[in-house]
Amino acid sequence: MVASPPTDRVVAVVELLAAAPRGLSVSEVAARLDQNRSTATAVLGALERPGWVQRGADRRYVLGPGLLAVADAVRGRVRLPEGAAEVLAELATRVGCGVALSLVGVDQVVFLAVEPGPGRVPAGIAVGTRLPLRPPAGAAVLPWRPAAERAAWLAHAPELASTLDTIRAHGVAAWRPRGDSVALLEILRDVVGLLDEHPGRAGLRTRVLDQLALISAHAYTEAELTADRALPLSYLAAPIRDARGTPTHELQIGPLRAAVGRVERREYIDALRAAADRLSGAPPVA
Repeated sequence: MVASPPTDRVVAVVELLAAAPRGLSVSEVAARLDQNRSTATAVLGALERPGWVQRGADRRYVLGPGLLAVADAVRGRVRLPEGAAEVLAELATRVGCGVALSLVGVDQVVFLAVEPGPGRVPAGIAVGTRLPLRPPAGAAVLPWRPAAERAAWLAHAPELASTLDTIRAHGVAAWRPRGDSVALLEILRDVVGLLDEHPGRAGLRTRVLDQLALISAHAYTEAELTADRALPLSYLAAPIRDARGTPTHELQIGPLRAAVGRVERREYIDALRAAADRLSGAPPVA
């Protein structure tokens, strides 16, 4: 897909204002997006005409009522499975860590719901976060995708071909961090947190998230998961199926622990599967 810088700037402004309910001035928008003031003024002016943003008496911009029709259209097409909020909250409490629900599209993964619970959610992940559909994102759904989509996904990590077979057989994707990556993992998480405050650095943020994936998402085999020894565990994911039985969403938990025993790993897997089963086939929220 060919990038469109003008379009990217408009998207960045809308996303920035969505995260700033009190509004931002032109100079603040320009500074946070690393744009010059004339560019920020032009983008805000274009968005103000259809009412997508509005300027207050204090000269600060907020999202405007013109976006309501867009929001209603999105809600009509992208809706959570019924009971999702309750299921995610219960799962987060049961496993003691962050839980996320994402929609796996053709070329990207979009996070629809996030529940930190008593734990934490991986840095950079919030409702609306979009990630390219590349390993490990979407792994719990990919085994049931057309061959061409699987091939495109595996082109980034050919060694995961057998992992997709394991996921198809057992319904769970399990990931571990690279053994020497613990310190780097913490640093990269902090970097992503800082970059979240500067949407104009979206390209750099994507590169950092790619590095996080590389060091924190090495797939476990079924034999490794059932071994008696304690193992590091970063994430677990399971597919959620629509009313036709087709996997469309991914439910993920993030223990992010250096050592998890066999019994506790089994508890994580059972809790995740049970929650995914509850959401599978559920009608979308009206």
